[in-house]
Amino acid sequence: MNAGAMRRILLVDDHTAVRHALALVLAEEGIGECREASGVTEALEAAAREPPDVALVDLSPETEAALRLIAEFRARDIPVLVCSMHEKSNYVRRALEAGARGYITKPEAAQELAHAVRGVLEGWMLVSPRAAEGLR
Repeated sequence: MNAGAMRRILLVDDHTAVRHALALVLAEEGIGECREASGVTEALEAAAREPPDVALVDLSPETEAALRLIAEFRARDIPVLVCSMHEKSNYVRRALEAGARGYITKPEAAQELAHAVRGVLEGWMLVSPRAAEGLR
């Protein structure tokens, strides 16, 4: 990622406070300009208006819909980083199989989010330490 480039980031989470916290972390790191969506329909509409450089997607509360969103974003060449409370391997595997480029747990987001977003923007596949625990 170009050091001076501001990227468009789409935050998809049903909790407003979580979206705002994630946006604050990314703003403090100077990574990009955040747009927000509370669910799949809003996310698809936002991506159609202005495709993001990366989307952060939560798997809750509608995991199946979120997995379909990940697959749709993959088809549109929009890299996805999942940011979820779910740490169990079946969630991590299913998200990666749907096309996510990375997976980070919400408890790790305060320290790892900026690194994870930068990595996904640079084309890396990234799984945070807590999410990776279940993949052994």
